Amino acid sequence: MKRRDVMKGIAGAAAVVAVPAAVIQAGNSAGSTHDSAHGHAAEGSQDLYTETYKGRTITVSKADGTVHIDDKPLHLMKLGDDAYLSAMCHYRIEPTPLAAGRQAVDELRGANLLPSGTHHA
Repeated sequence: MKRRDVMKGIAGAAAVVAVPAAVIQAGNSAGSTHDSAHGHAAEGSQDLYTETYKGRTITVSKADGTVHIDDKPLHLMKLGDDAYLSAMCHYRIEPTPLAAGRQAVDELRGANLLPSGTHHA
């Protein structure tokens, strides 16, 4: 048996062991995403709901469903079946504007939300 064949076997075994551990870790982090969310109605307005999620401020207008992350607007598309799709995550449909805002914060991974627009410099 060649050394190359032994190394391939060891690498394959390590990959088989690592995949279930990564899946378990991903499941644990997905289940705890709402643990760091703290929300309240904004002062002076019954229309706005403000929540701090993973250190970011998410504000949702109950009247029109607009979402702001750290006072910057998040572009949302409302789908026909009362679901929402954000410009930050094109492949995941969320049931509420707040859930779409949380998903956008997850996708940002600490980066700032840039204004969406059709003009490029």
